[in-house]
Amino acid sequence: MLPIILLLLGSSDVFLLPNDAVEVKIWRQEDLSGWYTIDADTSINIPLLGKISIKDIAIDSLHELLVTKFQNYYADIFVDINFYYRINIFGEVKAPGYYYVKSEDNLINLLAQSGGPTERGDLGKIRVVNLGSERQINFEKVLKSGENLDSLDLRPGDVVIVARRFMPAFQEWSVLFSLGTLILQIYIATKG
Repeated sequence: MLPIILLLLGSSDVFLLPNDAVEVKIWRQEDLSGWYTIDADTSINIPLLGKISIKDIAIDSLHELLVTKFQNYYADIFVDINFYYRINIFGEVKAPGYYYVKSEDNLINLLAQSGGPTERGDLGKIRVVNLGSERQINFEKVLKSGENLDSLDLRPGDVVIVARRFMPAFQEWSVLFSLGTLILQIYIATKG
């Protein structure tokens, strides 16, 4: 009997939410392998296994559950399971929207997927909001110091907001004020 390969990702206190995803790769079983999105009722529908409620099941336990269920059908099976969080990113990034990041990925991967910050983006003031809680991240400081790298971790349900730097916004206003002053001077010159 061949051994089962378990690739466990995540921790015991992380739960998948609707719209997160599970990627199942089963050696020599392409028809069972695939990408499966968590439904609104916090269940997942996988061929052969059917619909499985995953509410209140941490991702490490979910991994074990799926492998055990596949073992009911195949004695010798090699299973690789990856968990993906759907994370929304807004603000001053080149391609805001939602992205799927692997459970072991962090803010660095999300920023890369979204095209990085715009020229106005302030990486010193990133907000991560999740179910009523909020944390501020000084991304530049964390990368320069190499400390607090765990603050870059992402969790299911996170919404990332990259703030706009003050000076570019101030410069835009100063251009508008200058333009307004020029228009006023032309108006006064034509009336006088």
